[in-house]
Amino acid sequence: MNSFNPILQAYWSRITYVAVWALIISAQVSLEYYTGNMPFHIILIDTLAYNVLFAASLLRLWYPIRYNFWEQKSWQFNVAAHITLLLTELLVCIGLSYALTYLFAAKDGTYQSFVLSTLLWKIIEGALLHAIVVMIYYLCIYVERLNEKAANEIRLNKMLKDGELNLLKSQINPHFLFNSLNSVNSLILKDANQSQEMLVALSDYLRYTVLATHRETSTLKEEMENIRRYLAIEQLRFGEKLAYDISVAEDCLPLKVPAMLLQPLFENAVKHGVYESTEAVNITAKAVRKTQYLYIEIINNFDAEASGQQRKGSGTGLKNTKEQLRLRYSGLALLQTKVENGKFVVALRIPI
Repeated sequence: MNSFNPILQAYWSRITYVAVWALIISAQVSLEYYTGNMPFHIILIDTLAYNVLFAASLLRLWYPIRYNFWEQKSWQFNVAAHITLLLTELLVCIGLSYALTYLFAAKDGTYQSFVLSTLLWKIIEGALLHAIVVMIYYLCIYVERLNEKAANEIRLNKMLKDGELNLLKSQINPHFLFNSLNSVNSLILKDANQSQEMLVALSDYLRYTVLATHRETSTLKEEMENIRRYLAIEQLRFGEKLAYDISVAEDCLPLKVPAMLLQPLFENAVKHGVYESTEAVNITAKAVRKTQYLYIEIINNFDAEASGQQRKGSGTGLKNTKEQLRLRYSGLALLQTKVENGKFVVALRIPI
């Protein structure tokens, strides 16, 4: 999102802003001159000093509004914050305008009575202009976010359409498929029941994967069921070398998540955990609801020494997952990874 003040971005908006303030200053000078008893030059300096200072403070107001996520805070906090900003602006601008006018033009006591007589109007004017400019800023932010969301949706749709074959290819990992079929072939003679179990799991896994490529979202329950199929197949291949434990809170099961979003994360855990480890690897995953977010954590231990000797992957799975989250949720979703105590941790936060 653009961080530059929208009033200063375009030539016409700058001219309009200056013209509006020129009209306000002219009207105030005329009104105060014909209704008061102060010399014209004192009224002019006082009005110019206050309005120029206040116009500059309203331009500066863009930055606390732009860089503070007001929609994520309570309305009480927002009201208190705006009142504080308004009072600060009024205090500074009225104080400085009084000091400047008194210093250069009015060193007698009559100016103090003039200040008191115009104080209420300055406060009313400041509050009204503050409210108008704040609404303009919020409107600019709202329009900019709508445009950004529309652009992201267009980009996402184009990426999904152009990359449909690549997406399908990435979901049905050819190495996983070939290895699974080879495992079934070897199991047929050794354990017919186990080979049949593996074929059924593989068939269900592939069926779900193909169907999921044609829809945007699935329930977390559906996603986790397919991930369990995937891990069960891998467990049949690796035996005691792979163990997994998935825990999902009941209130999370019906929540909607992007289809096949989690699959690459578990594939990553198997690839860099089980494939590259000489020891038993345990993959644990949990999903809980935290206020307005679905929090998912995936942890797998790994053999650091063995992994260091292997050629590292391209990181495409994690990169694509982050990009999809950024496009779908405009930065509100967060994917973090870390390594601690010989474990690789993936923490995912999805807005509900």
